[in-house]
Amino acid sequence: MQTKTSPDQLGQPQGSRLRRIVNVAGPGLIVAAAGVGAGDLIASLNSGASYGLALAWAVVVGCFIKFIVTECIGRWSLATGISPLRGFHKLNKAFTTYFGIYSVILGFFYGAAIAGALGLTINAMFPSVDVKLGAVVAVLLGMAILWIGKYASFEKIMAFFVAVMFISIVGAAVLTRPDIGILAGGLTPRVPDGGTFYVLGIMGGVGMSIGLLSYGYWLRDRGWTGPGWIGSMRLDLIIGYGMTFIFMLAMMIVGAAFLQNGGTGVSGLSDLKQLAEPFGEQFGEPAKWLLLIGMFSAVFSSLIGGYNALANVFNDIVNIFRGTTHERDENAARSIPFRAYIVWMCIPPLSMLFLDKPVTLVLIYAAMGALLMPVLIGGLLWLMNSKGLDKKHRNGIAMNTSLVLGLVMFVALAANELSSL
Repeated sequence: MQTKTSPDQLGQPQGSRLRRIVNVAGPGLIVAAAGVGAGDLIASLNSGASYGLALAWAVVVGCFIKFIVTECIGRWSLATGISPLRGFHKLNKAFTTYFGIYSVILGFFYGAAIAGALGLTINAMFPSVDVKLGAVVAVLLGMAILWIGKYASFEKIMAFFVAVMFISIVGAAVLTRPDIGILAGGLTPRVPDGGTFYVLGIMGGVGMSIGLLSYGYWLRDRGWTGPGWIGSMRLDLIIGYGMTFIFMLAMMIVGAAFLQNGGTGVSGLSDLKQLAEPFGEQFGEPAKWLLLIGMFSAVFSSLIGGYNALANVFNDIVNIFRGTTHERDENAARSIPFRAYIVWMCIPPLSMLFLDKPVTLVLIYAAMGALLMPVLIGGLLWLMNSKGLDKKHRNGIAMNTSLVLGLVMFVALAANELSSL
């Protein structure tokens, strides 16, 4: 377990404010790196291609709703010392049964979707590398990283990918020389004709689904325990979702600058190769590689971050049904359930690569995510207002209203995703 300065010390002047922010940032950066995948960036890219920067406000709303959800998870974990999953289990065992079945099914399709996305991204960067070969090598590399099982190393790797994504994705957007005035106008809420689908996709695609429950485990692994850390946790999440907003807005800018005039879009990573070459011709060879490196970093960080998150959740569910009294194993990332789940996500799904339908796999994964979020948010509404939480840490009117807004949004998204299958 990684230890950190106490929250009281963090509250005192320690040099520059920037230094304090850097010291606090940790689990939130993991959320940013793991939560922003290729699908999210493609959705932002196509939104920019279709409507310019008119839907930038939808990114703000999506980040805000996921911030509220994750803040509730972090606040419960710090205030009670147990995971939200154990809180759900006390409310009704149906929650953990649902999450357990869901995690097993999701793990397979998530593994298949990420493997296919990695293969397509590597092939776009290096056309001589076969999609299947690139996917297998990348997945095995990710599995090796996760097998190490040390949180401190994991956090540093994820922070590295956040830095790479910032340089590459934001760099590609800056090279397009966006109009700041138009960008500011996009922060005013409005839905253009035919834009409802894009609004739902952008707001619903920000961040993870069931993997958000892992935020509480990452707080503990970092050494943050007890309600005294709630303030630092919120700052950590503001940093994390701030980075998420920047990444998605940057891809929207790229789409607006490059695709809008041509009236074209990008259906998925299979079109990345056709996008990168002309993008480089228009904005220079460095721009092409910034785009490709940014996409690869987004997908690979989603692999190691998402796999770690889901394996943490599965490990906790196993311990709950085994009747253990402690929240999770002291070294959960090296436990048998954790590692067995990593293998489940990495190895069997590789067989799906031979179906040559990576887009279908991504659609199935997206639909499953839509089915999870309404249950998770509904459970948090119940949990965060229950007697299991000290009154001073329960939700207020503003938090409950925000969760209800998120619940309505994700129910609409679920209906939209299911209708598209």
